[in-house]
Amino acid sequence: GIDTHAAKAYRGLLKTGHHKIIGFAQRTQGLMVAPNNPLQLNNLRDVVTRQARFGRRSLGTGTRVLLDDLLVQEKIDPTDMPWTAHDEPSHTALAEVIASGNCDAGLGLESTARAKGLGFVPLVREQFHLVCLKSALDTPATQALRTLLQAPTWHEVLNALPGYAAQDSGQVQSLNQQLPWWTFRRTKKAS
Repeated sequence: GIDTHAAKAYRGLLKTGHHKIIGFAQRTQGLMVAPNNPLQLNNLRDVVTRQARFGRRSLGTGTRVLLDDLLVQEKIDPTDMPWTAHDEPSHTALAEVIASGNCDAGLGLESTARAKGLGFVPLVREQFHLVCLKSALDTPATQALRTLLQAPTWHEVLNALPGYAAQDSGQVQSLNQQLPWWTFRRTKKAS
């Protein structure tokens, strides 16, 4: 939607005619939980109902923005969430707090949860994009990156990671189509 936290966080960073986005991957985010999900947490509503200690990422991170949007979608008041005392700077740090038993759950990456031996409940598949200046699109470095991202070897490596999938990797994409909240007004040319 146009008024999502993601839209508010990123809209002002992209400039019409100056930036291009390149497809990178899809990734799955969801609830990182203790092994075997002992509290049977299947969604954010369960977190509130069961008062599961919930860790969150630091302000300004993409996962924190996503969490804020998921709370709105689920009609959960953030003050009802049983937050832990400290925000975590990375997916790995959050997974370690859950693995230590000092936290019951948090929103994070499937690959991180699996790497730390945690349980994982998928909630959303995100499109992950790279942004570059339009002027850099045809430079040798950007062309080499796009070629690498389109290679079957890259797709095999990415698809082998838990929670990741190659999708439109290396393809230059439309801001309007990929980011539905991103709108701009075209300036009228003087007649």
